[in-house]
Amino acid sequence: MKIKNNSQTKFRTLTVAAIALCFAGCATTKQNSGASAKKSHFPKRYVSTDGRDVRIGKSVAADGGWVFREPHMNNCWIATNFNFNGYDTLYIAPTLSTATFHDDEARPHELAKENLVIELNRELGSKNIFPKIVTDDSQIPPGAHALKLENTIVEYSKGGGAARYWVGLYGGGQPVLRVRGKMTDGDQTVFTYEARRSGVSAGARTIGAFMKDEDIQLEDIRSMSLDLSDFMAAIAGKYPAKN
Repeated sequence: MKIKNNSQTKFRTLTVAAIALCFAGCATTKQNSGASAKKSHFPKRYVSTDGRDVRIGKSVAADGGWVFREPHMNNCWIATNFNFNGYDTLYIAPTLSTATFHDDEARPHELAKENLVIELNRELGSKNIFPKIVTDDSQIPPGAHALKLENTIVEYSKGGGAARYWVGLYGGGQPVLRVRGKMTDGDQTVFTYEARRSGVSAGARTIGAFMKDEDIQLEDIRSMSLDLSDFMAAIAGKYPAKN
């Protein structure tokens, strides 16, 4: 009888201790997570210089920076304390590609690579974020504090007018372009994104059967370049926040 009482006492003691440790552990975890969590200071909406409503989405702290749920990009991340300001030059490197495509898509694929650089240069130049934008590394002034933007096409299709005639309104036969971009300051990555476009214009969906694949592709590139430059302009403080 005495042995039974001792066993019960030990069991109760161990149980109470285990519960106390559990609560202590939960409290510590909660306090640590609260202390390490960063509150976003980026508004979700801005007004462009031409009056458009620009949405960059909710941002959360992750991977040494901020991840944005940008509605126009699949993925979007910037490093902590980075806002595209304070640089003399932006170098937009020639577009790379890891995408697979058919032989008859070689020429429009090359056009996509070329036009992405051209349209990004045009859109970013109009936002006045960077004092100088170059597309050849030999044009970077000596000693300049420069950023490098590298873009890689990872998915590509030129589309087809016949398919657009029947199901173009639902996305069939539309060109496809998915791009991953990386911006670096020296050997440090400060901005990454991924964006995809596939016949986003109203014309591509309604009269796409009568449009050239390259023309629809160019509209997609312009859409991508506009949204990317809008994001940079918003973060750089070129656009006022919207309540």
